[in-house]
Amino acid sequence: MNKIISLLVFFMHFSVWADVPVHQDRNEAEYSNQFAVVLNGYDPISYFVEGGESPLQGKPTITFTYGQKMYHFFNQENRDLFKSNPLKYEPTYGSWCAYAMARGSKVRINPLIFTVAKNRLHFFISRSAKNSFDQDLKNYEENADDVWFDFSGEAPRI
Repeated sequence: MNKIISLLVFFMHFSVWADVPVHQDRNEAEYSNQFAVVLNGYDPISYFVEGGESPLQGKPTITFTYGQKMYHFFNQENRDLFKSNPLKYEPTYGSWCAYAMARGSKVRINPLIFTVAKNRLHFFISRSAKNSFDQDLKNYEENADDVWFDFSGEAPRI
């Protein structure tokens, strides 16, 4: 009986995310694993206009796993919005610092230091890294896109 219940729970869990395809070009081996949960549990939607443009701590009871990465959400609506288009809301460059990526390296981020530019969510290690990146956004994004492609084989998501 326990095996049957375990199998039912497994398949019910699988069916929750089975309808969201994980894009084939994802190379999660290159993604940041600094946190057990992406963005240290902050809700990725909260950084965007539709989420209020201010980081909100997600709730561990409202989660979604995309690929091998788990996200927490402030509310069910944000979770559903992310689920409808995860590529729009995922952090760029595998959750590595965008400024460091533009300079050829992977550096962990602070989830409270960010820039949203043309629906791309960039994170940084420090305010000075963010300020430098923001001052020449177009060139830094192009450089970071190229470096990220070299690391991961993933084309930039725009």
